[in-house]
Amino acid sequence: MKRLMLLFCLLASFIACSDDKDNPEEPEMPITDLQLPTVNPVAGDNVTIAGKGFAQDCKIQVKPEGAAEAIDAMIVEVTDAGITFKVSADVDGKCKVILLQGGKSYELGDITFAEVPDVEATLYGVFADETTTSVCPIDVTAQRRGKAVFTLDSDFDGIVADNHGVVYYKAITFVDDKSTYELRYYDVKAGKGGKIAWADAGRCFSIATDGEKLYALTYDTESYDINLYSVGRGGNAELVNTYSDQLGIEYIRIYSTSGTFLYGEENIFVSLRLDMGNEVYHMPMTGELGDDYYNITGPAREVKKSYYFVKTDGNYYVFRNNEGEDVTAQATVHEFEEEYEWTGIDYNNPVVATIDDYFTDQVYDPTTGLIYGMFGEDGDGILPFDPKTNKVLDPWMGSGCVALVYIKK
Repeated sequence: MKRLMLLFCLLASFIACSDDKDNPEEPEMPITDLQLPTVNPVAGDNVTIAGKGFAQDCKIQVKPEGAAEAIDAMIVEVTDAGITFKVSADVDGKCKVILLQGGKSYELGDITFAEVPDVEATLYGVFADETTTSVCPIDVTAQRRGKAVFTLDSDFDGIVADNHGVVYYKAITFVDDKSTYELRYYDVKAGKGGKIAWADAGRCFSIATDGEKLYALTYDTESYDINLYSVGRGGNAELVNTYSDQLGIEYIRIYSTSGTFLYGEENIFVSLRLDMGNEVYHMPMTGELGDDYYNITGPAREVKKSYYFVKTDGNYYVFRNNEGEDVTAQATVHEFEEEYEWTGIDYNNPVVATIDDYFTDQVYDPTTGLIYGMFGEDGDGILPFDPKTNKVLDPWMGSGCVALVYIKK
């Protein structure tokens, strides 16, 4: 009898072990107090999942219903209270949310993404998602972007728009690991665009518009002169001015901050970036439209400060940012009424506001009367600045936007 009981116990143990091998346990969920959003988010918006235990190096994927593969989400923030992420704007419908952490995957639950809404706005942003780069209208107050107006099929450096809804940008393409530059346009009203077949587009380092025409700056690698052209969509170009070299220094290449400059009534304003090989110098330049002379404004010691020029309905604004390693992230704001009043020296152009972080790539939206710019160390926040009060409003952090442009209705 004892032998029979022993045999029975061994058999039961063997069966239990077999069941464990055939049905391995699911990995224990590392997240406690898990809570998914109760309101359906819009793709492209920040999505926050509450819970404790998210690792800083974890990843989030979403798998749309019926899809063969999951899509990587972009992590915005991980805290002790939860995780915030966003998915590309082309995701919609019911999706399974998957956590990748510690070499294992966990299903957190389902989230249904609502369709991207129509947004009426004159402020537009360039949003770089996982697979596409889109130009979308922005509702900064609601912290939301609308449906894409068009997509960019290349990297870019500088984007502007005229008063007729035509967007111009400098495209960067790569062939055999070499970068090439060309100018492109997109007519928002007509719903089409194309390449501007201008022979000197490869030497263009900055673009602007006065509301009617597209203007471009090029530089000569031998004389170091800077040329100002007006460029038509058909590729026809007219030389407006040549600014003789005033620097007297040799540099490898010249750029401008944000890839754009301000075309004023009597002057152009541009923040030059000179690639010296081992470092980059930032120099604000003012060039008269009726003269071949340009002026480097501001003290020479401030070659580590970048400048951004904006014209509002009444005044001009300059946003000066600290640049380089081991510097305080800060921008000072300067204001002047007439173009000739800009000298770049605080005595003549005093600081009217200080912003305690990076604030770049500004555009003015006359519809709202606000200046908007890219904000924060990561450069993907959107910060409104009120020129009437010289105060900032609440920023939209983690927007996913990389550049701004005002497009008149």
